[in-house]
Amino acid sequence: MAGAHLSRFQGRGIEFDEVRTYQPGDDIRSMDWRVTARTGKPHTKLFREERERPALMLVDMRPSMFFATRGALKSVIAAECASLLAWSVMQQGDRIGSLIFGGESSTNIQLSKPVRGRRGVLRMLGNVMNHPHWQQRNNTAAMNENETLRTTLQRASHAARTGSLIMLVSDGRGMDENSLSLLKRLLPHHTLVFVLVYDPFEADMPDVGQLQASDGQQQRNLDSSNKKLRQLHQENFSRRRVQLQGLARLPGFVLLECATDEDPFTVLQVRLGR
Repeated sequence: MAGAHLSRFQGRGIEFDEVRTYQPGDDIRSMDWRVTARTGKPHTKLFREERERPALMLVDMRPSMFFATRGALKSVIAAECASLLAWSVMQQGDRIGSLIFGGESSTNIQLSKPVRGRRGVLRMLGNVMNHPHWQQRNNTAAMNENETLRTTLQRASHAARTGSLIMLVSDGRGMDENSLSLLKRLLPHHTLVFVLVYDPFEADMPDVGQLQASDGQQQRNLDSSNKKLRQLHQENFSRRRVQLQGLARLPGFVLLECATDEDPFTVLQVRLGR
């Protein structure tokens, strides 16, 4: 379990933590005789072990992720971001696990526990590549976005050990008060990185007249010249972004944004480096 992160559990590690008043049961070998002599009261040294930090990658493969008007599909960008982050975690010597969500029901979630080395990364990539939505997407799955996101966060809270790094790569659709509450409850015990993947069309619908949208099975028309429609479309995305930006002001929450026409490597390198 040795690693580069300070353990939340006190022990006889190599990293000095603090000096405090001696309490019955403390190891006498850790006595700080200088402080004891200076204060006249027995004091002991406390140390913290350096341990590896397990990481859990949550990758969104819901039907809404298979959309783009430019660049690559949101699902492709999400897969690239998750891959880059997972290899980075492995390079640091930490364990990596994954949770792929977005099946035909809210309970269809692929969970892989954190393991060391390439095995954890390759398992995550295999589950992403073999997800059935690359071939065909069930229309009814889009109706359960809120429930699927809530169930995923609940599963993550049970699967992640205290002190874990939880990374969520998603377009944030289905974010409601329950989901926000679950994210806030994770923060005191974990570090959260949220990668918001979006298409520029979601942030700002241009006025280009009649548009056609299709999922390969059904087709719908929308009039982008309708000002109210464009405003409602933009408000839906802005609401999600503002909610996440509010969380980003809390300790332990990191928000990254990557559009479908951006290079994930450049985005992560610049923003994580900063």
